[in-house]
Amino acid sequence: MILSRTLRTAALLTILILSQADSTRGQTIPSAYRFIESAQETSVLWGTMFLTNGSLDLGPKSGSFMGARYAVEASGPLFIEGVVSYLPTTRDIVDPRRAVGDRIIGETDVRMLMADARLNFSLTGRRTWNRISPHLFMGGGIAIDVAGQGEFADVLLPEDVYDFGTGFTATAGTGFRVEVHPKLMLQAEAGLTLLKLNTPSGFDDPEKRPLNSDMEPEPVVQSEWVRGYGLTLSAGWRF
Repeated sequence: MILSRTLRTAALLTILILSQADSTRGQTIPSAYRFIESAQETSVLWGTMFLTNGSLDLGPKSGSFMGARYAVEASGPLFIEGVVSYLPTTRDIVDPRRAVGDRIIGETDVRMLMADARLNFSLTGRRTWNRISPHLFMGGGIAIDVAGQGEFADVLLPEDVYDFGTGFTATAGTGFRVEVHPKLMLQAEAGLTLLKLNTPSGFDDPEKRPLNSDMEPEPVVQSEWVRGYGLTLSAGWRF
């Protein structure tokens, strides 16, 4: 009788423990955070850059660009990436011998190649929140106009010909990644890019420079940074 009662008590305790365990499992809330397994990513990108042209209207104009990106996780929330992009656009041809307001004599093609190295800071670390990972970035690089001096170069004096050559760039901005699949990430970014423009020596000739109200030659900047506001979309594969 005692043994039978002991067995019944043990059975009831076992059922009670199992039912409590099932109840605990049923109340578990899945985490909104998902760990990003892969540490490297390659992607293709498309975007638009809205550029200012500088005080002398020498710089490239706004246009759409395309490119590629390679990113690798560095440590914790930091990751490093290299970006190469191609921006086909145009720029004005400026003749400093003409009167102010009538110096633009035409337009020529610009084929801008840009290469940047960036440091990114992920706000969620190596995880996504509801499949989203926002980040901040900053970096710098170079830009080259492979189109050269362009049209009208033979119309201008040699010292008046503008050639972008190789210029320095600086960039900063923010964006977010969306995990569509453990291997596939979509990304959107908005950023500010600075391009350095160098003024041709002929623009500093006192005989060509316009006069201000005090009858003194207006100063001409030797170089200046122009702004570009970019919007970028990309699709990346992680490995």
